[in-house]
Amino acid sequence: MNKSAAELSLANDFIFGEVMRQPENVKPLLEAVLEKKIAEITYIEKQQDIKDGFELHGVRLDISLEDSERTQYAVEMQTGSAYDLERRIRYYQSSLDRRTLEVSERYRDLKSSYVIFVCTDDYYKRGLALYRRKSVIDGAEDIEYEDGSHAYILNAAFMVRNMSEPALEFLRYVNARYRKLDIDISGSEYLSQIDRAVEDIKADKGKVERFMTLAAKLEDVRIDARREGFEEGIEKGMEKGMEKGRVAGRAEGERSAMVGLIKRLLGKHKTLEEIADICGMDLDEVKKIAGEG
Repeated sequence: MNKSAAELSLANDFIFGEVMRQPENVKPLLEAVLEKKIAEITYIEKQQDIKDGFELHGVRLDISLEDSERTQYAVEMQTGSAYDLERRIRYYQSSLDRRTLEVSERYRDLKSSYVIFVCTDDYYKRGLALYRRKSVIDGAEDIEYEDGSHAYILNAAFMVRNMSEPALEFLRYVNARYRKLDIDISGSEYLSQIDRAVEDIKADKGKVERFMTLAAKLEDVRIDARREGFEEGIEKGMEKGMEKGRVAGRAEGERSAMVGLIKRLLGKHKTLEEIADICGMDLDEVKKIAGEG
């Protein structure tokens, strides 16, 4: 196994999806985070695409599952800096809701949904292990606005322990493996189980190689697009015969390449935030280019 594959941890969305697609791995996590027992898991899928139409923005969920009470759960791994999690959660929950209400059912039949982001970094910079959304009525804060949707943003780099101890232990594990820190998990049967699952996946050379090949291809697409754009820019600049033309042409070519790359990644159902990270661009600029397409 090459070095990059050997260093994969649960914080990698591929590994996370493979591990958490197993009910025995994800159910204890959900119960630790929600601090309650959940019903038997009846459906579970990883890397599921949800899209209502060809022209509409799709959602690719790391883990999507349903229990015997038809409660919906989406569990996502977010490494590094995150963008617009609030609006992503809103979009994810609407996508979950639209696939659960049958034609003959009423709105009161809409089941609860939970979107949970496990973040390696502190999204709100307040040190909390858990940021949980709570909706109330403005001017009457004692009235809770309960629509059955729930949003949890977890922080693996927490300072304030405002979750159950099992949930905190999970976050410590994610943080240690992600940042290559020492951690003793011998006293936790669950974390030992998760760690073995991660190692088992990494030991499956065929599966890991397919993942690494896809990741490498995405990087090649990015490099080739930049190169194509650079060469196109140089050619346009040379035609103008002036340094100003070369500079402008190079910039135009690079932008053209980035537009092409962004469209390719959108076609692969990458989110705007993921595309911004891949391209090293500002999220607003990616949104603008995606909107032009």
